[in-house]
Order: sequence, then C-alpha cells, then structure tokens
Amino acid sequence: MKNKLILIFSAILAMSLASCNDNIISDPAQIVFPAKNVSYQNHIQPFMVLTCAYQGCHSDETMAGGRSMTNYIALSETMNMGLVIPGNPDGSVLVQMLEGKLPHNPYVYWIVNDNHKAGIRQWILEGALNN
Repeated sequence: MKNKLILIFSAILAMSLASCNDNIISDPAQIVFPAKNVSYQNHIQPFMVLTCAYQGCHSDETMAGGRSMTNYIALSETMNMGLVIPGNPDGSVLVQMLEGKLPHNPYVYWIVNDNHKAGIRQWILEGALNN
C-alpha cells in the first residue's frame, strides 16, 4: 500500500511539473522586447533574473557593486546611483554597460543581444515604469 501511494504521488508530481514547464523562461534569448510599451513584469524582470540578479552577481545576497536587481523596488533603490535614470537611457549606467561604453563582467556581453539592449533603452525612455 505504501509503495502504491509513493508511486501515485510521484506520478502526480511529475505531471504537475511537466505541465508547468512550458511557461518557464530559462534562456535570455527567449525574452523578446517589443518596440514600445515595454513592461517591467513581462520583459525587464525576467531579463534581470536571467542576466543580472542571480547568486554571485546582483542578487539580494551578493549585491555586486552594492546593487541588487532582483525586483523593481531593489532596482529603484539603485536609481539614485544612476543605474537607471527614468527618461534618460543615455545617462543610465545600465544602458552604458550593456552597450559596452562602461566595463562590466564579459558574461553579460555574451548573452545580451541587440533586442535586449533596445528594449532596456526603450523601457528607460518610457520612464522605467513598474508596469
């Protein structure tokens, strides 16, 4: 009886995990920014989690350079450091780093494409909203 319960539980768990797997973004290349109306929740947040806000970089625990990028509030707290200046992508340190104008860990340059750069730039131009 115990083995049957374990088998049933395992099957239910496997089906649950398999059904959720389609919505999980695990590769930054899967994130495609629109030309306008960039959403923090749909574009910026997933991008930050996969490229910046992980353990050893800009997570809440490690905060490389004194910056966390795990959520909008953490990102907003760094806005006064010039990381993101709403309405001014050219003055925003984040854009300057992504475009190679300021030095940064080379790993970021390998995984960030032109669409990502344009999307971050557009989000900042649109006011860096928490939308």
